Amino acid sequence: MKEMKNNLDERQEQTLLKIEHNGCWFAFWGLLVSIVVQETVFGFGDFRFIAGEWIVFMALALYLSFACMKNGIWDRRLKADPKTNFLISLIAGVVFGLIMFVTVWRRVPGKPVGSAAAGLFSCLMVFALCFLALSISARSYRKKQQMLETEPDDDITE
Repeated sequence: MKEMKNNLDERQEQTLLKIEHNGCWFAFWGLLVSIVVQETVFGFGDFRFIAGEWIVFMALALYLSFACMKNGIWDRRLKADPKTNFLISLIAGVVFGLIMFVTVWRRVPGKPVGSAAAGLFSCLMVFALCFLALSISARSYRKKQQMLETEPDDDITE
């Protein structure tokens, strides 16, 4: 296959990569906010309202996750350790628990205990699943990182 000519110099290439990076994360977080707002406003139950956003969001999330893991990259700022996994999982659980509480409260306003129970149960389940997924991913990342560090460099010439 014929390779296309790149008309950009190094500075332009770096600028373009930064623009693409920012656009990717804008799309990722924008889709997540869109899904959460639609589910909170319109209520859970009818997947048709968010199907398009959900499919694109999940495809983007899976692509980013697998591409980073394949290349031995975790995060620019966060470490792949149990403390970070715990905090991220706790944040995800609390946010989802609050969303579930609000959603149930709006459907059944006279049942605050039931709404709180639904929110707490959702919080605990999301926390546990997120912590498990992050722990497994962190272990896989550390294995990949170790493998990449022990691989001989192909660029070395004698």
